[in-house]
Amino acid sequence: MPQPTCEPLIETIQQLTQDLYTIEDQIHALEVEGMYQLHPWRYVVLQPQVDRLIKKKHALQDMWDHAMNELAICRSGQPSPHHP
Repeated sequence: MPQPTCEPLIETIQQLTQDLYTIEDQIHALEVEGMYQLHPWRYVVLQPQVDRLIKKKHALQDMWDHAMNELAICRSGQPSPHHP
């Protein structure tokens, strides 16, 4: 049975999920913009923005993974290794 104290983790996971979707949409938009430009230079100019978003996405994914692990621990009723 989930603990009531798990609710903040669920909210965090939901927010991180939304943030990940937003970043995915931004990356996709930049990639499409770069591919459909007639000048390859435009793609080169956009690439650093894509790289920054991908780096941010990886950081958010790590946070999401950590929150999911914490939620699993919370729901199992076991004390978290980070919060005895």
